[in-house]
Amino acid sequence: MTKIYITRHGETVWNREFRFQGYKDSDLTEKGIAAAELLADRIEEIDIDYIITSPLGRAYETAQIVRGKKDVEVIRHEGLKELNLGDFEGMRYEDIKNEYGKLLSRIEGDPFNVRYPNGENLNEFSERVKIAFNEIVEEYKNKTILIVAHGGTIKCIESLVKDFKISKDWISSVVQNCSLSYIEVDENNEAKKIFFNDTSHLEGTALA
Repeated sequence: MTKIYITRHGETVWNREFRFQGYKDSDLTEKGIAAAELLADRIEEIDIDYIITSPLGRAYETAQIVRGKKDVEVIRHEGLKELNLGDFEGMRYEDIKNEYGKLLSRIEGDPFNVRYPNGENLNEFSERVKIAFNEIVEEYKNKTILIVAHGGTIKCIESLVKDFKISKDWISSVVQNCSLSYIEVDENNEAKKIFFNDTSHLEGTALA
């Protein structure tokens, strides 16, 4: 049995400012760091063999915090990066609407086939994540791992495990920052969701 825990990076400055991030980065906020520390406390007693993270700074920093005192290797995987939003990265929605109104309408109408300018479309993104997830399952068979990634990346993994097609408005239902999800994969590579987007470790705090 392969045991896979999954979390989204901690809150960032651009999360708080409602800016598109994609491949670009912004620093974790104090709230983001504190939430990652609470997650580290929650998983302290879980014997994790490896932590596999997106190489983007916000995910990698979260992975280092969540590792806590565990003597485990943190491994970067390029396929776990967020959706490449190209020229939209770092911009607020209203600014994108004003500057790229017609293109934004086309993307929102068919995000599966219309690429973000100098970026990806949703089909390309989900296929990349699917390949990455399958590589990780194969490489770390019968291990217990923690994946640290992004809202979009985790939505793609969720669609694989639950066997549903991502909707056009997928961004409205991504997991929360520093939530915890857990999947088990059996010897036949059948994946089963045990729990998803659990934030019980944040309850009773200002981070909930």
